[in-house]
This record gives sequence, structure tokens and C-alpha cells, in this order.
Amino acid sequence: MKSPNHTLLDWILSSSPDRIQEAGVLANSFSDHCLVYCVRKIKALKSPPKVITTRSFKKFILESFLSDLIQLPWYRLNLIPDLDCAVEYFQSELLQVWNSHAPLRKVQVKGAHLPWVTADLTHMYQFRDSLWSKFKSTGSMNDHCEYRKCRNECTKETKMAKAQYFNENLNNNISNPRNFWKIISNIQAPPSHSQPAALKVNNQTVQHPLDVANAFNNYFVGFATTLIAKLGNETQSERPHAVQDPPTVQKPRNPEKFSFRPVPVSAITKLLRNQKMKYQSGPDQIPAMLLKISAPAIAKPVATLINESLATGYIPILWKTARVVPIHKSGDNTLVSNYRPISLLPVMSKILEKCVYTQLRDYYQYQNYLTPDQSGFRPNHSTTIALLKVCNDIQAGMEQGNLTGAIFLDFAKAFDTVDHGILLQKLKNSGIGDSTLTWFQSYVSDRSQFVSISDSTSLPLPVTCGVPQGSILGPLLFTIFINDLPNVCKASTVHMYADDTVIYTSKPNLPQLEAVLQEEFTGVEKWIANNKLFLNTDKTVTMLFGTAPKLHKLQTPHLCVGTKSNGTLTTVTSLKYLGMWLDPNLSFGPHIEKLSSKLYPKLGALYRNKSCLSPAVRKQIVQQMLMPAIEYGDVVYAAAPQTHLQKLTTLYNSFCRFVLQCNYMTHHCDMLKELNWPSLDSRRTLHLSNLVFKSFSGKLPPYLNMLLPPAVPSSYNLRSRTSTLLAIPQYKKKVARSSFSYRAPQIWNNLPDAVKSSPSLKSLKSSLLAYLNTKCTCKHVT
Repeated sequence: MKSPNHTLLDWILSSSPDRIQEAGVLANSFSDHCLVYCVRKIKALKSPPKVITTRSFKKFILESFLSDLIQLPWYRLNLIPDLDCAVEYFQSELLQVWNSHAPLRKVQVKGAHLPWVTADLTHMYQFRDSLWSKFKSTGSMNDHCEYRKCRNECTKETKMAKAQYFNENLNNNISNPRNFWKIISNIQAPPSHSQPAALKVNNQTVQHPLDVANAFNNYFVGFATTLIAKLGNETQSERPHAVQDPPTVQKPRNPEKFSFRPVPVSAITKLLRNQKMKYQSGPDQIPAMLLKISAPAIAKPVATLINESLATGYIPILWKTARVVPIHKSGDNTLVSNYRPISLLPVMSKILEKCVYTQLRDYYQYQNYLTPDQSGFRPNHSTTIALLKVCNDIQAGMEQGNLTGAIFLDFAKAFDTVDHGILLQKLKNSGIGDSTLTWFQSYVSDRSQFVSISDSTSLPLPVTCGVPQGSILGPLLFTIFINDLPNVCKASTVHMYADDTVIYTSKPNLPQLEAVLQEEFTGVEKWIANNKLFLNTDKTVTMLFGTAPKLHKLQTPHLCVGTKSNGTLTTVTSLKYLGMWLDPNLSFGPHIEKLSSKLYPKLGALYRNKSCLSPAVRKQIVQQMLMPAIEYGDVVYAAAPQTHLQKLTTLYNSFCRFVLQCNYMTHHCDMLKELNWPSLDSRRTLHLSNLVFKSFSGKLPPYLNMLLPPAVPSSYNLRSRTSTLLAIPQYKKKVARSSFSYRAPQIWNNLPDAVKSSPSLKSLKSSLLAYLNTKCTCKHVT
């Protein structure tokens, strides 16, 4: 509306305002209500052809390429005193040879192409269109019948051609996972990788690619800076005359200092050859494929650059620049807040980080420095194992008749707001020597990033805080940064998976529980402030766990935990933690319900395209796309109420019917036998037994090994018999008997000795599957 009005009775709403050419109000109308009109563009705008830059490998010969690389004067790297200049020389020489053997060329990319549309189908479409034109001109019903007959024939032939195309391609690529899943994603619709054409910035729309790129970069860099500034203002307003408490740091356990060791050429060669071809090139335009195929010729000069960086404590500027690609998450695609930044770092910097990561990880493992309460980014750990630990502790509290209260912390931009000064201090206290600490100081300082949109590159902006996401070292450095958080909580248990942190404790009544959690949370808030992190109190929630009778006795079954800003944390009755929905009774009903509602639509989409999928392809899709969702965390909810587990069994049977294309009356035993698949109960038994076997092999975290103590031998048992038995806790309540510490030993002890004495995990799986497939609990008679 361009003029002010007293009332707005008539509206014209559009979801595509850019398509509205003109809008206004006709004042001279026949009524006292003026007409509102708009002119909308009907014809679709023809987008300009897309031109991409690619490499031509028509004349590429690997032997000739490697020969030219070997003949380059790499010895000059030792004569260049400045490491930045040495890296620039290496990059220019490598790319020069690469460009001569695989030159760049521009290719015009056409619109979406349907490969199953053949010349014969095109002629049928043209004939169909001619019949439609004839009917429009004559209006004869006979002509309309001829058109409908041809249209139906075109639809039939198109479906058959599409099914044949995908059947052939999927069967030919069934052993090539990358191509196989690429074809699967194209069955319903080709993937869209288009970048945003416009953004809303300060209530204004920007469309030029350069302005869009700068808007993205300003938001991604400025968001963390704004949080830190807000945190600084809050701290200053709360304690204007007090000195900031120093961050808590864990003292070194061993006087031995960590220092870098030179990296041998053989290790560099192995790292280069292990590069994944799918990795995109970073700002240096050196793709992983180039380094992989060039490994025999460039391993020595790469080792020279990396060892020079470790010796001098300096990282080249080129290796600290990231190219950021914005990926749309959901919602309005014109809002920068609905995009996730994906950083592409130079592949050479990742090779350097991998060398440092290996040495640093081995040092911390030898010193046993990392807290056992951290399950993220560590070998022999996983989200499922972390869930087993937390849920088992809660179920143990229920066995004792206690209530368990939990606080689930939500850090805002945790990786992006890490303070470099505090991080370096914690590295020093963990045993990093002064000369080596200089390298880490160079690693976190002078970093920058830019955003590229449609060949337009934003201005690079400095990154003054945080650890680089998408890097090799970033997760380990963040783990060191929050390694001392559990030390703050003396009266509760803390478990972390990266920045996903839960604090919980069990008490006999609600007042005691709230008092302990309040004291613990106050200490955590102080730790967060001292370490200059930002806690999102709107998303930090509490949850009260207990048996149904215990919770029903409470008048107000929720926790009251206050924040330093005089607010109260929200208490929820269901929460998604590490990919699994938790409920107050740990019945896992909400998790199974949401899992079913998520998988049934996917199965329906596959049914709609079943003509394109052969039986072997359908089986592989179910095994690799649908079953992982059911099997995730199944050892956690393995003993859930049968009413909940039956829903998954019904879903599993639907998967089997989809693969075999059999009718609804076919019994599940017949389907499982034909597919050679175990039942869901057998799968859960297999997964629990695998964890027990890993415990015997020392491949589980200590906190999970403690839940599986060996059985105490009695006077009449043979040693060989009791050596593989586990102690079963004397639990009385049903909810505790569904815990990992009870169910895993019970299942393991009931297995045959021949299965338990398997020499390897692979042998255990095969022998256990053979044993489980012979057991059928249903009363079906074939």
C-alpha cells in the first residue's frame, strides 16, 4: 500500500514478491470500497547459462606428470628463509605442472537433463503435443480421445524407461557406494546446490553476489564476536570493582614436557596416499586428488615444509585461511541466520594438523590426562556408549528408590567462542613446552575466512576467537579447553560428548535434589563465565527421572534450578540427547514413536519408486539407509516395554515386505528366512554381546568396563567356566533390570561356551548369528 488508509479490508498476499510487477489502489471505483490490484509476472524468467571451470584430463598421463614433478628443483625450499615464501613457491610450482598436464577449461552447463528420455520418447511427446493443438483448434471429442490415448501411452513409456534406466545403473553400481547413493538421491528429484540469489540484511534486500558474500561473512564472523562482547558487558556489570577469577586449569600430572618430533618422509607419503578424492580444494586451489596422485614425487618437499613449521613454531598464512560455503538449514532462504557455515581449509594444512594431532593424542593418552567423563572425539567411544553410561546411572538410581535430576547444558557457538589466551594457558598446564606452545599460538592467531558466491569472493575477515571447525586439531583443542569442567562438580556426575554436557545426580527426595543441583549449576555458571564461554539459558533445560509411582507422588514433578540472571531453567518431559529421545521413566516410548514416524514416510517414498529398484537394490537400501536408524542405540532401549518394541517389529516387517514385494499375509519368519536376516531381538542380542566382547578385549571406556565385573567363582565351578562369566547385579525393580549393567551380563552368560570363546569379534558375530537364527520364539508353523 502506497498511501495511508483508515482500514485495510482487502489484501493481496504473495509468497514471491519479486514476481509482482505492479500493485496499487483504484480510487475511482463504483463502490465505496476501492479496488486493490496487482500485476504479476507469469512467464518464468530465463536464467543465464551456468558456466563452470573444470579440468581436462584427455591428454593426462600419470607417469609423465610424476616425472615432471620429480625434476623440479625442490632443493630450493631449504634455501628460502621465509616459510611463507617457501609455501608460495611450492604451491606455484605444483600448480604450474598440474595446469600443464590437466589444463583448466570453461564448460557451459545445461539445464536439468533426464537421461532416460530417449529420441523415441521425444518424438512421442511431440506427437502428443500436436494432438493437443489439434483438439484446441477443432474442439472435437474424437480428437480429445486421440490425445488422451497418446498421453497415457507417453506416461506409460516414460515410467518404463525411467525404471529401466535406474535398474541398470543401480545394478551396475551396487558395489560402488558413492555412485550408488548418488543415483538413489536422483530418483525422486535431482539435487539442488544453488546458492542464494538474494539476502535480507537490515530490512533491505541485497542481490549482487559480492554483497551476498560479504553479508554471509560478516554474519558468520560477527555472531561469535557479538556473543563475547555481550558476555564481557554482563561480567563487567555484575562485578564492576572485582578482579576476574582466573579460569580453572588442570595441573600437569607429569613434569615431562611435550615437544614435537620430526615427521619422517614415510609418514608424509602415507598421509598423502590416504587422502580422500572427494575432498574439495581449499583457498590454495590444491585438491586432495592432486596430492594423492603426486605422493611419490612431493612427499619429501612436503615433509620439509611441515618439519620447518614444527621447528620454527610458525604456520604459513596461506594455511590459516578458510573458504566458507553457506549451507541452507531450513526456513526462509533469504535470512543469513538460516545458513550453516562449512569451512574448507587447505588440504596441506590438514596434513600438518594430522601430524600434530597424532603426536599430541599419543602424549595425552600416555599421560592419561583427558578426563574419563569426555566421550567425544576419542577412540573406543561413541554416542551410544555415552548414552549407555548416563541411562545406566539413572536406572541404578531408580533401583534405590531415588529421583534423578539432570541439567542438559547448551553452549552457544561453543567452538567459535573459545578464548585463545585461556586455551594456550590450559595447553601449557597440560605439559606443552614453551617452544611448542609457540606453534599453537601461531595456529590460533592471524586466521581469516572469506565466502564465495557465484565466483564473487567477499573481503577476508579476521577470526579472533574459537578453534577452526572442519579442522583436524579443532576437536582435540576444544576437548582440552573443557577438560577441567567435571572438576567443578563435586556432588554430581558430569558426562560430555564434545560440547553436549549433562550434569546429574540422584537423591531420595526432591528438595535435596534441587539443593544439590542448584549448588552444582552455580559453580558451572561461574566456570563458564571465567572461561569466557556463553551458556544459552533458553535451551539449557532440566529433566526429572524416576519410577512412575515415585513421580506420581510429587505434587509438582519438576525441578527448580535458578540462573545467575534470576531466571529458572525450564523442566521438560522429553528431550533429544545424543540422537535419542529420553522420557522421565526411561521407557523410550517417545523415541520409538518419533523413530517410526520418521521412517514410515521414507518407506512410502521408496514404495512409490519401487519400479526403479531391483530386489538386490531394495535390500541394500533397507540395510544401509533404513536399518541404521533402528539399530542406533538399540542396546540402550533393548529392554523397553514390549508395547513399544512391537512398533519397531511391525516397521521391520514392513521393510522385509518392501524388499521381497510379498503380500501382507506372509509370515515374518518366512520373510526373515528368505532374506537371511535375524530378528530385531536377535540384532539387539548381537550388539550387546559385541560390547561385552569388546570389554574383554579392552576396547571399551573404563566407565563402561566398570559395569561389567567378572563373576566371583564358587567352590564347585571350574575356572574355565567362570572365566567368561559376568556378575549380574541383584536388582529387584523391572526398570533396573532393563539397564545395561544387568541385561548385558545376563545375555552373555546364557550364550553357549563355543560362542563366548570366539577368538575375534568377526568370529563372534558369525557364530552368534548362526546360533540365534536357529532359535525361533514364535509359534508359527511353516
